[in-house]
Parts: sequence; C-alpha cells; structure tokens
Amino acid sequence: MFDESWWVDLSATAHNIVLFTLYTDTTNPDRKSILACDLFDCKLIWWNNDFSLVSISSDQVLGVSSKFGTRNVALNLYTGVEGERSSSVVPPKEDITRPQQYLADHSYFDTVKTFFSQKFNLIPITALEYLEYNSLIIVSFYVQENELTNYLFVISVEGDLLLKEKLDEHLKGIGLDTFFIFSGCVFFVKNKVELVSYKII
Repeated sequence: MFDESWWVDLSATAHNIVLFTLYTDTTNPDRKSILACDLFDCKLIWWNNDFSLVSISSDQVLGVSSKFGTRNVALNLYTGVEGERSSSVVPPKEDITRPQQYLADHSYFDTVKTFFSQKFNLIPITALEYLEYNSLIIVSFYVQENELTNYLFVISVEGDLLLKEKLDEHLKGIGLDTFFIFSGCVFFVKNKVELVSYKII
C-alpha cells in the first residue's frame, strides 16, 4: 500500500515489474512521476520524479519529461536509468486510448459546457474529460447535485445521446482517466466498485 492512495494509478506491467503513475500536482495532471516495483515482494526498484509513461518495450520504458520543456525519454525497465532509445522498440499493437482533461478555465471546457447546458440542461463544473472516437463523442463531466456527481455521456456527431451513465455521486473531488477505450470498448468504473464496458460500434 502506498502512503498516497488517491493520486496513484497502475500504469503497466512487464517482466515481473509493476509501473505506477503518481500525480505530483493535484491541480495539474501533466505533472507525473513513475515508480517501478517488484511484482512479488512489492519493493520499490526505482522511481523517476518527472516522467509521463507513453509505452513500454521489452527492456525500456518510453515517455515524456516536462521539467525543462518537453522531451522524449527512454528509461531502462530494470534500473530506471535514462539511455538511448532502442532501435528494436516496436509500438504496441493495441493501445489504451485515454481522454483529454480540460479544466474549467480552458476554452474547450466552455464550448462543451454550453452544449450540455443547452442540449441536456446540465451544467458541467470544475473539469471534464473529452474524447472523439469512431465518429462518437465521449464526455465525462461533473455537475452539482446537492454534492458533486460524475456523468459519462456518449453522443453521436449529430448530437444524439447514445449512452448516459452516472459514474459516481457524493464526490469530494474530481478524478482522472474516468474512462478509457481498449479493443473497441469503452471502460469505466461505477461507484468505485463496478467495472463496466460497452462495445463501440
């Protein structure tokens, strides 16, 4: 168990090593660290305080450092030491597709907020996550209903509602990666205990 139980995510596993993403700034989801732990004894092997995971190869962890501008970084899977990117790196055949988060002060947030307030009489607040996939628009957003409530909508490009799910309610704060796409399905967790998926046609 980590001391931090909320702002940490399981990111990947390879060769008995588990990689975790730790969000180092709760107001900026782009600021991340990565921790590598042994799968069996749960001991920390290495960590990097400025790294956003992109993909993993047989012996390298590929990602982005953003401390001094943005640059691509390759870390050794077993040691965490930065090195040259291996020429044998092959992109994964099937990646998880994650939404982009927009906070309330972003212009894109205002556009989506206006659409939802006019079309569905719901007013998003604080933040939302947005993804366009296979001519569908998938949005996870928060509204104030006594307490903070998180909804997921799937909408056609014509603006027709195809799916509406209440992900959670009585929330104390917002989340990150509230849904993702994998193998042509949208996955999300309801009420912190139920994993749900729908096939995207």
